[in-house]
Amino acid sequence: MPFTLPDLPYDYAALEPTIDARTMEIHHGKHHQAYVDNANKALEWADNNVESVLASLDALPDDIRTAVRNNAGGHANHSLFWEIMSPDGGGEPEGDLKAAIDDVWGATDSL
Repeated sequence: MPFTLPDLPYDYAALEPTIDARTMEIHHGKHHQAYVDNANKALEWADNNVESVLASLDALPDDIRTAVRNNAGGHANHSLFWEIMSPDGGGEPEGDLKAAIDDVWGATDSL
């Protein structure tokens, strides 16, 4: 089964004014779609999920490995990107992340 572009979990305009609807529309519908299309073209098969494909890059033929890494990797990164952004997100980091930020920059605001 070929890779497919995931639906956004929110409307294109949901992140305004930080990210405008047109930017989201282009980035999701064109940029991310290109990663999906190019990964599918390079693979000509996709019986596994994107994580499995990326975990077994060394098993791929040399002539497609870079295209698969770049495009399947771009697809995986963007799929995660859409999920971690949220119109209801934000706030201060917690736990180990906050401690690491505080250690390096002194405070989140300094970052």
